[in-house]
Amino acid sequence: MANRFTAIKDVARQFLCLMIVTACLFGGIPAHAQSASANDPRVVRIPMDTPSEFCRGEITWEAHREYHIDLLRLALRLSGHNATLVPICMDYPTEDRRIPMLEAADQFDTVFFGTNAEREERLLAVYIPIYLGTTGLRLFMLHKDLKEPFSQIETIDDLRKLSMGQGLGWPDNEILTDSGFDVVSGRYRTLHRMLDARRFDLYPRAYWQIAGEWNWMKWEAPGIEIAQKTALYYPQPIYFFVSPKNPDLRDIIETGLKRAFSNGMMLDLLKTHRDTAPSFSQIDLHDLKVMRIENKHLSDRSREAMAQYSLFD
Repeated sequence: MANRFTAIKDVARQFLCLMIVTACLFGGIPAHAQSASANDPRVVRIPMDTPSEFCRGEITWEAHREYHIDLLRLALRLSGHNATLVPICMDYPTEDRRIPMLEAADQFDTVFFGTNAEREERLLAVYIPIYLGTTGLRLFMLHKDLKEPFSQIETIDDLRKLSMGQGLGWPDNEILTDSGFDVVSGRYRTLHRMLDARRFDLYPRAYWQIAGEWNWMKWEAPGIEIAQKTALYYPQPIYFFVSPKNPDLRDIIETGLKRAFSNGMMLDLLKTHRDTAPSFSQIDLHDLKVMRIENKHLSDRSREAMAQYSLFD
C-alpha cells in the first residue's frame, strides 16, 4: 500500500510539473516560477478554469484578459516587488471549496470572492474592494415573460415576492435570505440557463458585471433580458484573499492596490476593461430606482474599507 501511495504521489508531482512547464511555454512565465516554494512571494499562483482559452492552449498568458487578473497584475507591478503571477489550470472550485484550499496553500496562493466574517477569520483579506464597491449594487436578469410584472414593482415587499438565483456558497445567499428573499442555489455555469427555464424569477448581478455577462449568457439562454430601472443595494465588497501562511503576499498585494487606487489607475481599469466597461457605458446609475437592504455579516473592518474605497455607498 505504501509503494502504491508513493507511486500516486510521483504521478501527481509529474503532472504538476507538466502543467507549470506548459504554462511557461504558452504564457512566458519566468523560469524561477518552476522551482519556487508554495510560500515564495515572488510567485503568486492563481486558479484558472480548465475551459478557459489559456488553459486550452489557444492564447498566451499575456493575452489572457479578466478584470481581476489584470488588476492583480497591476498591483504586483506597482508593489515594488519582483513578483510573477502564475496560472494554475484546474476545475475551478466553488467558493466553499476555495476556502480550505487557500488555507492549505498547496495549490494556489490567492483567490477573489465576496467577503463575510468567517472568510476574514480563516483567510487574510486585502481590504480594498476590487470593484470599488459596485458589487453590492445589484441589477437583475429575468425571463422576458416576467418583464411586464417586474415593471410594476414599487417596494421591497413587492420584490420579495420573486425568487432569486445565486451561486453555491456565495455570501449573498445569507444576505438575501436574512432580508426575507427566497433563494435558489446552483452552480455559476448553469444559473443563466436555470433562469431561462424559469427555475427562479430573478438573477441579481453586480452593476459592474451584468452587461458583459448578458452579452454571452444570452446565446445559451435566449429568453433572458436585463431588467431596467429597479436595482437592489447592500454593501458587499469583493476582496483578494491569501493564505494565512503567507502574510507577506497580502502586504505586497495591498501595497500595489493602494497605489493603483491613489493614482487613479484602478478606477480607469474598472471603467475601461472589457469585462466591466459595458455596464459603465450602457447603464446610467442616475436612472436607477435603488432599494436597500442590510448586510449584517459585514465586519467593522469591511465597513471601514467601503467608506474609504467605494464609489457608491
